[in-house]
Amino acid sequence: MGWKKIIVSGSQAILDSLTVDNGLSAASFSGGGAGITGVVHNSGEIASDISGSFNAVSASIATDIANISTDFGNIANKPTLISSSAQVEATLLDNTVTFGTGTVTAAAFVGNGSQLSGITVDQAATLASTFTNQTSVEVVHNFSSPNINTTVYDADGYQIIPASVRANLNDRVTVTFSTATSGRIVVAKGGHIISGSIAYSTISNIPTLVSGSTQVDFDSIQNKPTTISNAQGTKLSSITVTQAVNLDSMESNITTNNSKLTANTSNVTAAGALMDSEVSNLAAVKAINQSLVTSASPTFADLTISGDLIVQGDTTTISTANLLIEDKFILLNSGSAGTADGGIVIDEGSGNGHGYIYDSATERFGFHNSLSSTATSATPQAFASAVVDIDAGHSDISEYQKNGNVKVDTGNIFIYA
Repeated sequence: MGWKKIIVSGSQAILDSLTVDNGLSAASFSGGGAGITGVVHNSGEIASDISGSFNAVSASIATDIANISTDFGNIANKPTLISSSAQVEATLLDNTVTFGTGTVTAAAFVGNGSQLSGITVDQAATLASTFTNQTSVEVVHNFSSPNINTTVYDADGYQIIPASVRANLNDRVTVTFSTATSGRIVVAKGGHIISGSIAYSTISNIPTLVSGSTQVDFDSIQNKPTTISNAQGTKLSSITVTQAVNLDSMESNITTNNSKLTANTSNVTAAGALMDSEVSNLAAVKAINQSLVTSASPTFADLTISGDLIVQGDTTTISTANLLIEDKFILLNSGSAGTADGGIVIDEGSGNGHGYIYDSATERFGFHNSLSSTATSATPQAFASAVVDIDAGHSDISEYQKNGNVKVDTGNIFIYA
């Protein structure tokens, strides 16, 4: 296993061998060319493009022609270029053949092919199609196979990944986009190798950062409120919940005072309303105080804390519609003594759903389509691919040398397999 280079537009291929089922198009061919066979040309094409001669003609061909006993002078309508068998033999033995403006037809050409130019292949191996402001584009090719490579670029030349790519046996490729897009589609015969990036805004079903069932250590919360308020929102200060307060006498005194104030006709309305409110509030405080002193699990309709809340036992977290967390990093699996599986589950009913998990056995993140939120371990059904960007300062270490991971180095793209 190791890094395998992905061939994309603008990159240089490094291959041990190359096999093409149909046509192959290139600006030029270089090398020995000893294995080039079966090259087909249009009529008259060779005569106009060959500027000099064919070299390194096999000596066996010259020997075969030398054994021909027919006198070329007796052949009617022979080409003017050849006057006798002796001329043909001599020309071939000199490793030079001149055809002038005529044409040459052969079942195959063997040699290094360095002087061949202007070769037109009937069937293309790569084709491109531009499009403007489209959500669906169909490209027609002649590969007679659905086994193709499809690469999409936007109007600025950046490679993009569309919403879908569908290839069929009718020599058609249909590319769809989530929004109207302009750019260029390059279709080539071969396998399917996909690289690029996906805009975060186009990803659906993104998992939330923290599940509602996650417990939070309240002692670690900073800037906790320091006071307690009752259900009516009246602030209560300096209440010691570990010691009962005699509220009966307070309520009695307030009632007595309220009766005395009633006699004062000028203040009876305002004072009476004020004292009734105070009696009601003190009764509520009395109920809260008794609940905190006598019960281990008090229940409140509403509770507002403006001061510190210190919890020395376990806490229970209740899910909210929107969860806001100030911490930049969230610690999961804090109760484990060593490395263990962990992750986030999106509830899709009965505590089960899609999960984004870390698999400690393979040291990789991955996905699971149906995972229980009470699970203690999980095996990914698919891994998340990591990108090692050497140009951005990343290091090619064994941690990320795993199947499917991608490496970018000086404009070249590699996949680990």
